[in-house]
Amino acid sequence: MLPETPLESVVPFTPASLGVDLCGCAKDKPSHKTPHVRAAFHALSQAFAKPFSVVDIESGEIVYAESESFPCDLTGRLGLLAEVSRSGKPAIIEDVSPLLMFAVPLLSLPVDPPLVAVGVFAYEHVENQKQMAAAAHAFGVDSERALNWIANQTLWPPRALLQLGEAVIQNLVQENQIKRLHHEINDAVGHARDTYIELALLHRLTRHLHLSESEAELWKSALAWLADAVQAQSLALVSHHSTNVKSQRFQIEDPSGVLTQGECPTEKANLQRLVSQLGSRIHESPLVLNRAETSLPTWGFPEIRELVCVPVRVGTQLMGWLLALNHQGTAGEEFSTFGSVEIRLLSSVSTILGIHISNLDLYQQQAELFSGAVRALSSTIDAKDRYTSGHSDRVARVSVSLADTLGLDKQKQDLIYLAGLLHDIGKIGIDDQVLNKPGVLTDEEFEHIKQHPQFGYDILKGVRSLESILPVVLHHHEAWNGNGYPSGLKGKETPQVARIVAVADAFDAMSSDRPYRKGMSDEKLDSIFREGAGSQWDPEVVEAFFSIRDKISEISNSEPVEMPCPTPVPGC
Repeated sequence: MLPETPLESVVPFTPASLGVDLCGCAKDKPSHKTPHVRAAFHALSQAFAKPFSVVDIESGEIVYAESESFPCDLTGRLGLLAEVSRSGKPAIIEDVSPLLMFAVPLLSLPVDPPLVAVGVFAYEHVENQKQMAAAAHAFGVDSERALNWIANQTLWPPRALLQLGEAVIQNLVQENQIKRLHHEINDAVGHARDTYIELALLHRLTRHLHLSESEAELWKSALAWLADAVQAQSLALVSHHSTNVKSQRFQIEDPSGVLTQGECPTEKANLQRLVSQLGSRIHESPLVLNRAETSLPTWGFPEIRELVCVPVRVGTQLMGWLLALNHQGTAGEEFSTFGSVEIRLLSSVSTILGIHISNLDLYQQQAELFSGAVRALSSTIDAKDRYTSGHSDRVARVSVSLADTLGLDKQKQDLIYLAGLLHDIGKIGIDDQVLNKPGVLTDEEFEHIKQHPQFGYDILKGVRSLESILPVVLHHHEAWNGNGYPSGLKGKETPQVARIVAVADAFDAMSSDRPYRKGMSDEKLDSIFREGAGSQWDPEVVEAFFSIRDKISEISNSEPVEMPCPTPVPGC
């Protein structure tokens, strides 16, 4: 290791004491007082155990120096320093025994104009002031003070200076490359983190999009999920005050038309006033406001320091806005700002939910059209068999009550209601004279009647949205003991939904008046069900029937009720 001389042992040379022009000694030039310059300065000082001066080669100003630096006049040497900077290699630019001036270019630093570090070194011993005179004159210093200075210096062979200078430059270049790579890695990690957060949020959101889901609950969930991804004091959804909620599904249950998540910094009414004042600025594009704007005297919402506002649109119609209020930042950061990350997150959620609202409208229209078609078919059955008017409606409602008692979920209940309305659609293919015969049917006529489940199946099997009810249409006359029709299925071979409709169908058929008989009394009907449980009908369904017997009687004696006809989900 090279010997070092402690800096505190060096006799300081100052401009005042030596009377030397140091070109202004511009130590406080702000454009060069950067961590990079300080790091290079200290790296050189530590490597050589000697302070350097850092020079701006264009202006000749010393932009960084310490009092221990050997002061000298550099005015006439700027050309040499510029040549050192261009070459990119350390060089000895002045050599008058026993002193030399050593220059190191700092090209690795991200500053402009270029800088060069300059230091004065001793490479020979001197014993008297006369031996020092020529060097002192060349360097522009007092020979006596120079002699005192050199007495405390470590001698540096010129070759060692050049070699160590090269090594220091290489180290500085490598350190800056490492810092740059570290910065790039941090940027990449930050970008990856932001992308992961965005993808996780969107996956979570799209995974929970269901056409049957409450829109208000969906918006609440979306705000809660955004709160996990956006560093904001509060998230808010503000409806557009002119939105026609009858024509578009943008339902916010709060009377203010505002939903919030987190600690909202202001009243909900102020958020409506805020979006109103921002006006057309937020109708088409996202808007970000940070403290540069919110600190102005014209800003009327001092409690809101940072803001992101993103419009929510359904097609061409503006429905409202998603807002992020007051950046929470990280520990130790006094001023944090919103930017592209928050805009992207809010915009993605806004776009997805806007499309979802549009899909809800289309789904509602489709559902209404579907419901009308189903009821038209159900009315056709009733018109075909004038003695059983309202039968399909009653079977559908009784079936839903039985399904609910048996613990079937809402989706299955929707399916069974639809199946109840259409279970007898195959009677369209039955001869009117047979269907409306006032007397007892012959064996041949009964066999003809028994074809209506297959007829119904054949009618509906091409309608994709009705595929899930086909098992009910085809098998609602199967028996638990296998003596039913058309397939002779036994026990649980018959789908559960068909077994439920079978009990509801039998109940309404036996309790209704026919041209050839009056409806059965409750006592007789109940007796038949008890005897038929486990032979004609599923005993579990019959047990459910008796557990809600009074409710079923109410349905039987009530007028038809127009319940919604949901589109069934295939595979239920």
